[in-house]
Amino acid sequence: MKKIIYRKSLKLNRPPFLILVLVWTICTLLPVQVRADKNPAEVKISATLNSGFHHFLDLVDSEKNVSFDPQMVAGVMAFIEGPKQDDALHFADGILGIPSAYHEFDSHTDLQKVSDYAFNPDIPAIATMPSSVRLFRWLDEEGHRRPSPPVNRYLDDLNAPVVEKGRQYVEITPDTHSGAYYGYNLDQTLIAFKYRQRKVLVTISRQTGVSTVGKKGYVLGTDDDWDYFYSGEKGLTVPALGWVSSYLYASSAINIYYEIDPGSPKVRCAMFKWLRAGWFGINMVQRKHIYDGLKRFAKTFTEIMENPLLPPVNILAADFAQIKSFSDETLKSKMDIYADVLKNRYNGAKKRASKLLADKNHWSGMSREEMQAALVIEYMKAAVGKTSADETGGLFDFKIVQR
Repeated sequence: MKKIIYRKSLKLNRPPFLILVLVWTICTLLPVQVRADKNPAEVKISATLNSGFHHFLDLVDSEKNVSFDPQMVAGVMAFIEGPKQDDALHFADGILGIPSAYHEFDSHTDLQKVSDYAFNPDIPAIATMPSSVRLFRWLDEEGHRRPSPPVNRYLDDLNAPVVEKGRQYVEITPDTHSGAYYGYNLDQTLIAFKYRQRKVLVTISRQTGVSTVGKKGYVLGTDDDWDYFYSGEKGLTVPALGWVSSYLYASSAINIYYEIDPGSPKVRCAMFKWLRAGWFGINMVQRKHIYDGLKRFAKTFTEIMENPLLPPVNILAADFAQIKSFSDETLKSKMDIYADVLKNRYNGAKKRASKLLADKNHWSGMSREEMQAALVIEYMKAAVGKTSADETGGLFDFKIVQR
């Protein structure tokens, strides 16, 4: 079996001590793009859950041959079900020795719907997480794109757990603290099983190798608008740190979608994440940064899954298939229209946005996958009522049908 060869970690020279002091001062004292008014209380998760965390994470470790045992994760599942301090940041740093955070939220939908929309081979994964991920694709052993697993079929019969392993490539949207965006590879394990006769869907991921260098990204409006500018230029958007070569060094995550009440449409989404990132090999991530990222995902995911206008699955799949079939020339012409849409949307609203949008050719110069991603996000905004057909109708060769 041929393995994908990932780029090895870069060897970076350590900077002088005074530069480190300056960098740390800037990062902790200066305002950045999005920062909450106050930090939440931090609560360490009991070490009694560690064996369950390790079992989940061992399942995504390509060097370990571990069979999934639901009993091993019973403590984690009980924690997800149990009461917690309101607005507290729970963490489990001791598992991997790097900063972590936990966040949970309830979506008033059922697990089948989550599977149909968020884990559907015919619907791009970015369609349900537009504020968190720009590009997302499953990869085979050779590193080529492959369809995502047919999760909706797994949920029909769960007499025994179903485990599916694969690889992914992800490029995130601009980080709201640093302004940087990154691309990286992941090992991914997906599990479907029953806990206390309730269906559970779990995704476990582990970053393989160092990410691409951080590049400057900008939120054009507010983060709720899902409009981002990807400059392609190395650096951060934090004042005085535009020169920094930053990387995501390591990340792991356990996302659990738990049908806590089969009698009603309610799924608890529980997310554990560990992350180390920074520059010169030094970690600059705080738990609060991870927590904010998890809440960012939760807000958008809930907004989409609970939206009464969300088109049926078959309509979404058919429309996205048309976007996927656009020729290169058609995509470039759509990007010309898209550039005008953004200019009209932010004309005079922000000086920075106006400056970034001045180059109309920026969008048509993107890769085919990047152009398709931009159209998918614009489609989703129209589908859930964020934009009107009059504003974005020229981007598509079909009418977007809302429920």
